[in-house]
Amino acid sequence: MSAQISAISFCKSVLPISTEFMDQLRRVIGEHVVDLNDNHITINFKDSSYSAAKGGYHPVEISLIKMAEHHYVISYITDFSYCGHSPEELERDLDFDFGNSLALSRPFGWIDISLPEMAELYQLWESNFIAYLTMDVYDQIQIQSL
Repeated sequence: MSAQISAISFCKSVLPISTEFMDQLRRVIGEHVVDLNDNHITINFKDSSYSAAKGGYHPVEISLIKMAEHHYVISYITDFSYCGHSPEELERDLDFDFGNSLALSRPFGWIDISLPEMAELYQLWESNFIAYLTMDVYDQIQIQSL
């Protein structure tokens, strides 16, 4: 990991984002060509075998906004899934929208992100996501910076 990438830091969040999660984001960013002078980074994680019929690992999108040099805030984390409405269309299954202080859980709709239940849900999601990264289930990782 380059010194520039290891210098990336993240703003504190209302949810209990772990150091391991932030380290994984640094690692992924370090493995791709990213212009850290840009103000916005979006990371997409995909399991190309995921389908409505076979299941698999949900696609995930993470958006980072630059607050200062090498210092970012997580804008949102969205977990997508096939929800039965259309087998070809992915829908938000979970969405942690830090910018608007809201969280979306498909069964419950939009909820205040600061509720204790959202912290518990986030921790469960995060531990699964880190495990999936460790297992290399995402065979397509794309990063865009603007």
